[in-house]
Amino acid sequence: MSNKNKIGLLGFGTVGQGFYTYLQQHGEERKVKEIVIKNSGKNRNKHNVKFTTDTCHLFQSETDTIVELISDEEQAYRIIKEALQNGKKVVSANKKAIVYHLEEFIKMEKEFGGRLLYEGAVCGSIPIVRIVNDFYRFDNISEIKGIFNGTSNYILTQLLTKGISYSEALQQAKEKGFAEENPVSDVGGYDSLYKLLLLSAHVYGKLILPNEALHIGIENISQNDISFARKHGLKIKLLASVKNVRNEIFISVLPTLVHQESELYGVDNEINGIKIYSENLGSQFYKGKGAGKLPIGHTVYSDYKISDGYRYTYNALENRNDFKYSKQNRHLIYSDRIYLLEKHLSDIEYLSDKSGFGYLTTEKLIYLKEYLYKNQISVIALNEKIKVKILNAAVKHYGFAFA
Repeated sequence: MSNKNKIGLLGFGTVGQGFYTYLQQHGEERKVKEIVIKNSGKNRNKHNVKFTTDTCHLFQSETDTIVELISDEEQAYRIIKEALQNGKKVVSANKKAIVYHLEEFIKMEKEFGGRLLYEGAVCGSIPIVRIVNDFYRFDNISEIKGIFNGTSNYILTQLLTKGISYSEALQQAKEKGFAEENPVSDVGGYDSLYKLLLLSAHVYGKLILPNEALHIGIENISQNDISFARKHGLKIKLLASVKNVRNEIFISVLPTLVHQESELYGVDNEINGIKIYSENLGSQFYKGKGAGKLPIGHTVYSDYKISDGYRYTYNALENRNDFKYSKQNRHLIYSDRIYLLEKHLSDIEYLSDKSGFGYLTTEKLIYLKEYLYKNQISVIALNEKIKVKILNAAVKHYGFAFA
């Protein structure tokens, strides 16, 4: 790319500063005439950069690439839309704006010749969009699951290893730049869900809106839950999963008990970890930083520097129309207050007079979500192997088990 080509940069928060750092390291900062910001009153004197709240210069002919790194999804949508209508290359990290408008953006790419790349919106430093879009285009993926959010993983790690409170762990995450001042997107599971739905579009060609999918965050995880996991040699992770079972697509984001045998067990702090299961390649595991200025800034810079003409293919959207999204899959869950869910559960098994296991469908969990949050009831997913291990330990310790 010629030095004459300019970059229209919006946003100078954590990711924006990380991206600009890479421009400086490679002598490309002069390509940014001025940076569009929301708050002109914020002190940024330490940065030798011109700031503006005016977006009018972004779409001038000499601006080749729009790099959108703002938190406001409505403004991000308008910027991306106008940029694509002008045939620009767009690099964005705004997963919410993209997941709600992806179909519209794809149509605009085809109509006006622009390009939209958003690796920085999905799983931090792991180039997972390119992996599934390019590398796996010749194989059939049966499941993608993993830790998609570095902030929630950092918090859960602190709860388990240091025994501190949830509020203390959240404050630490904010101080380290992993969590926003309003962290609800991270800890509520929204962030993981947006990323998961974008991958689902690439892998299965399903454009599913967030309000149609299951996501339960970590806000209700209690000290009792942490002690329970520690007692049984387990960890709690916020796991995202999309899988294909006989052409039915199941999607979920849930706190999950993870055993030492799982590769995800050792993924701690702000790190992300992703497992992909496919027909011919078996299972592969990817691990990398999921939060922080330079890791995400690098991913955005990589999208900016990618070869001219590269674009996502969206083969699944065009070629696979036989997949059906379903909410009828069952989740085995544990709760330390399972008795409050008894009337909704099937195959319930008690560990005590309050705690135990049972099954809930995706549809039922979506229905119960407001009730769970209102009453601060934690539900934690697990597999049958872990459940049997826990029940056997209870029988060994007490000599009996609740029925």
